[in-house]
Amino acid sequence: MEIKWFGSNYDYDTLILSGDIGGTNANLALVGEKAGKYTIIVKCSHQSGEIDGLEKPLNDFIILIKQKIPGKSIDLCCISAAGPVENNYCPLTNCNWNVDGNAIEKAISIKTLIINDFLAIGYGIPTLDVNNPAQITKLKTTSGTYPDSKGNTKAVVGAGTGLGVGFLIESGGKFRAHPSEGGHSGFAAYDEITRGLKAYVTEEYAAHPGTEPFVSGQGIANIFNFYKDKKNLKIEGVFKEIDAAPDEKKPALISRYSGENSICKEMMQLFISMYGRFAGSLSVIFLPFSGMYLAGGIVTKNEALFIENDLFMKNFEQNYNPNIRPLLKKIPVYIIKDYSISLYGAANAAVTLMQD
Repeated sequence: MEIKWFGSNYDYDTLILSGDIGGTNANLALVGEKAGKYTIIVKCSHQSGEIDGLEKPLNDFIILIKQKIPGKSIDLCCISAAGPVENNYCPLTNCNWNVDGNAIEKAISIKTLIINDFLAIGYGIPTLDVNNPAQITKLKTTSGTYPDSKGNTKAVVGAGTGLGVGFLIESGGKFRAHPSEGGHSGFAAYDEITRGLKAYVTEEYAAHPGTEPFVSGQGIANIFNFYKDKKNLKIEGVFKEIDAAPDEKKPALISRYSGENSICKEMMQLFISMYGRFAGSLSVIFLPFSGMYLAGGIVTKNEALFIENDLFMKNFEQNYNPNIRPLLKKIPVYIIKDYSISLYGAANAAVTLMQD
């Protein structure tokens, strides 16, 4: 268990035990809320494969907290978990143990809520400062402008292992996050190479594929396999290493070599172009004039490629209808850089959903 304390101010309106649980890491934090602002006080991390549940790690964490700040009580607990959530219970998608909110609440005697990991990202968005470059990168339009954030709707799309989509609507002075399965909506090819890629990926599915097999980590692997099988990519040099890797490892390798290999860069540019088109299509649906947010490690680790030659925004602003294109230029687009967003989001979800 790794522990890190941040500051020594413990004067908060609400103290929340927050969790972000995935197949690799189980991160816990004590988050303080005061007047709608959230601060991580202390964070601890476990390897998910080295624990068999959360009840003991949470109890151990609480003991450490009470030793450091005696006399302070923890008000709420909210855990973000990577998997489907029903009845306050989440069977983790990539782990051999589950997150049971009722069992946790009984074990730690703190009211506990379990939410899906992408819903936590949604609730994390209102806690970010779009003018803080440590948390957010603003993408300028192809006209060189940065649209102002306005209105009561935000949207988020996150390409990672899969493709997450969500939206937020302001009500009563608070943004409420809503889930979506938009990542499984149909993929729209738009030029010769994407039509070829779609035909190739369709061969692997019993039905026409959604967008996720194109705009995600698995999408980058599919692009590589398409180049190999249909575009006569020679398996030599770095491509020997990429080809030998399992599909789930290919995206990181292609990203790594994109700075030195022109074909790897071309693959990443194709991925970013499709990402931009999809985010633009979502924006036509949601009209998120308060912001379209891009989440996930792929965009953060490849930020320079997203920005280079306005690649993402050129595709984001494309639409068959010339009257819609100016509308898309009015939507601010933000890259989320703060890796603690799910911990902030779980804390915000606790205050928003558990105190109503």
